[in-house]
Amino acid sequence: MARTEAVAVVGVFVSLGLLLAACAPAGEVPEAGAMTEAAAEDAAEPRFSLIGTPLREPDFTPEVCARLEEDLAIAQAQMDVAPEREGSFIWLGRRLGYLARFSEAIDVFTAGLELHPDSYKLLRYRGRHRARNREFEGAIADYRRAADLVEGVRDTFEPDGILNSIEQPITTYRANIHYYLGQTSMAVGDYETTVRAMERSEAEPLGGSPDRLGSTAYWRYLAHRKLGQDDLADAVVAEVPEDLELIENFTYYESVLFFKGVRTREEVLDGADSLIRYAVAMDDHFRGEQEAAVRIWRELVSENAQGYWPAEAELVMAGETGS
Repeated sequence: MARTEAVAVVGVFVSLGLLLAACAPAGEVPEAGAMTEAAAEDAAEPRFSLIGTPLREPDFTPEVCARLEEDLAIAQAQMDVAPEREGSFIWLGRRLGYLARFSEAIDVFTAGLELHPDSYKLLRYRGRHRARNREFEGAIADYRRAADLVEGVRDTFEPDGILNSIEQPITTYRANIHYYLGQTSMAVGDYETTVRAMERSEAEPLGGSPDRLGSTAYWRYLAHRKLGQDDLADAVVAEVPEDLELIENFTYYESVLFFKGVRTREEVLDGADSLIRYAVAMDDHFRGEQEAAVRIWRELVSENAQGYWPAEAELVMAGETGS
């Protein structure tokens, strides 16, 4: 694709005002002219989880929807002003992703990579959105190339699209590239890569925050258990202190304390989010309580509008793909 063609691809998103489709209530038709025929067909194309259940549009509140639309409008305006900048592609794609418009986001990142083929940042974000779109092999390929490109590059903190409580980013590009390579490798059963990548993420000079310690320990524990390395799994969570002061990743930490035996099943399930419930289901799975594990995995897939790919992957591997 030539440079002008790449910019033109993004121009589809910039100039045609696709915001209205993003948060339209179910059954509501966007205003005439808001979408091209091709874009409308793409938006109407049904998406499915790995087990074949239909995915739904996120159930955003009007307030959240308005904020996400405003953020996307700003990103589109930035693209209008600077259509060849790496950052313009990054933020337009990320803002589309927050609206669960993953295919469109992937197209934006791909167009950006035509102009910036060695951008580890664009590869990192395209990989993340490919994973969310169940394109795991493509995501892993993006992460591996990004890891090669970033090797030897001075690390920098990655700007957050949604601010944390201190309004400061706490993760870095190098740490995140390895982290998401490890996380996504779980979906394809490559648990050795999960362990290595999580260890590498945690070892990055700017990546070893208390928040990252909980999340990497979570996936390392699960990967070691999948490999039958129970002693190594227990050693991973044993190294996590019980008095960490966190900014984010609270439920990762609670899950690790559950794996460690510090929290009971009843304690962590009280008000639990999907991440903790997945941890409990995995514990059921490892203890041979497969029926209980399958029940929670199915609940996670059906209750989340966009499904829950870690649970979907487990259901596929267990041969539990029927409704």
